[in-house]
Amino acid sequence: MQKIFLRIFFIFFLISYNANAELSLSIDGSDVVKNKILLFGFESNDPDLDDDIGEILKQFRLNLQTTNLFQVLKREAQIPTENNPNPQAELGIESMPDFEKYSPLAISAILVAEFSYDPLRNIEIKIRLWDALDERQLFGKFYSASHDNINKVANIISDEVFKAIAGETVGHFSSKVLYVSESGAAKKRIKKLAIMDFDGKNHKYLTDGRDLVLTPTFSKNPNEIYYLRYFKGKSQIFILNLNNLRSRKVGGFRGTTYAADAHPTKENVLLLSAIINNNSDIYELDMDTNIARRLTKNKAIDTTASYSPDGKFITFSSDRSHGQQIYVMDQKGLSIARISNGGGSYSKPVWSPDGRLIAFTKMKGGKFHIGVMIPNGKGEKILKSAYMVEGARWSPNGRYLIYSKKRGAYGKRSIPKLYAIDVVTGHEFSFSTTPGAGASDPDWI
Repeated sequence: MQKIFLRIFFIFFLISYNANAELSLSIDGSDVVKNKILLFGFESNDPDLDDDIGEILKQFRLNLQTTNLFQVLKREAQIPTENNPNPQAELGIESMPDFEKYSPLAISAILVAEFSYDPLRNIEIKIRLWDALDERQLFGKFYSASHDNINKVANIISDEVFKAIAGETVGHFSSKVLYVSESGAAKKRIKKLAIMDFDGKNHKYLTDGRDLVLTPTFSKNPNEIYYLRYFKGKSQIFILNLNNLRSRKVGGFRGTTYAADAHPTKENVLLLSAIINNNSDIYELDMDTNIARRLTKNKAIDTTASYSPDGKFITFSSDRSHGQQIYVMDQKGLSIARISNGGGSYSKPVWSPDGRLIAFTKMKGGKFHIGVMIPNGKGEKILKSAYMVEGARWSPNGRYLIYSKKRGAYGKRSIPKLYAIDVVTGHEFSFSTTPGAGASDPDWI
């Protein structure tokens, strides 16, 4: 379908672009032709069931709206045309659509649902998605959920539709976002760790604001996160249990530690930066043995390291030559090569989940920029520029980057907010966080 071809084209263009060239993507997704999804069965004669269906449909619409890839139409929205005077009035879950009738309407997909209650009043959903262009079924699913889980099942349905039409293997509507919430006066900001669902629901503070906290990141243990905490006069990496909110320091370093990154496959191994004898280097820490292996041995500031998805390579930033740049080395700290060549100061490189791209923050021309490049340094693309935009992290499916952005230096424009950008189309959308509070240092799982 259309979006699959768009993604393939983008990756091909990225690979083939000149190594030393730089392109600013000016598209914002507004010119992308949306996939029209026609809905059947999203109503009931039972008022209670109809209310539940309405909640599911509302969440489904809101989710897909953030992508700018879809236009959701209920069956009442079908408009008869000269070539199609009698659109299909009703379509059941066991029926096959009359695809010829939808060709004049440029329908991309048809989503058919059937809702009911079981004896315990759990909602049961049968759902079927048809590709109206290729005239084939994309999937058929059955869900059962309690009333308290209606939002969850709506997110699951959204993920399935998004994956089937956009050609992705992983959805993101059921994901979680971790970030730093900022409040208070500009010179005395209170920063707390916070976590929420993708849509801003189930928001929860993880720390009380008494200690300064920064750069939280998810670990491979779903019940734990890493973060930087200023404790007893110095910064250290801590690990926090999401169930009981208890923290403990990571490793036996006496000096400053910061910039943690979890190993992609080993739960208790992570990268971090440590300042020892006034020198910042990158270490790999095995938390089971409390043994840290020093990977860089340079007088420069080596920091913000990130594993490749297979753990065999590491990207990091360093000022060892010509200002702060991005480098790649193997897992032993050898074969170090600079990959950034687009001019400006680079920081915070992060490998994409599929290993094809490295995202980065860049300062050039008095502005901050978020961009991506291939791991060999070719095909650098600037995706978003602003007064302050930084700290990009990948979505679970690797299609989006989440980051913090300030629009200006004063007033409301100086309050950082969370945004995400579609790496394929350039469409940007904002996240719903605590009203009036700033939001920075995001991570996404």
